Amino acid sequence: MFKRDDWMFGILAVVVGAVALAAVAPLASVKTMDPAGPTAFPKIIAWMMIAIGALHIVGALLVKPEKDDGKKKAKKQLPVILICAASILYYFLLLPVGYPIMTPLLIAAIMLSVGERRPGKLIPMAVGCAAVLFIAFYYGLGVSLPLGVLEPLFYR
Repeated sequence: MFKRDDWMFGILAVVVGAVALAAVAPLASVKTMDPAGPTAFPKIIAWMMIAIGALHIVGALLVKPEKDDGKKKAKKQLPVILICAASILYYFLLLPVGYPIMTPLLIAAIMLSVGERRPGKLIPMAVGCAAVLFIAFYYGLGVSLPLGVLEPLFYR
């Protein structure tokens, strides 16, 4: 179930969970209609991240090390590097190009980097996921998403 390198994810999850706990602490004094307050859900998510991170750290320490040559390790890290590169590109192009164009491209890039090569599956999945997310957030929740070059086509 666990791999020897899972400790890295574990530490990342614990750090992100701790940062999330620290970030929501000032919100505890905000008065809301909800009896649990504005920090209940973020605290639950943060503590779950810390628990999952701790579980990965312990699991990684209990796994026997496997013999691995450098080529196999480099091949494992390539998808991570490609996903990071695609995410950085997405970040910088999101505002000028827009969410409706960039999100399907990001999803397709992630699918390509993890090995999906069939266009008949890749394209509909990327466009469909992006469309569902866009409709849910833009129309359903009223989130102001960057529309970029498509802004003249949308009315609110």
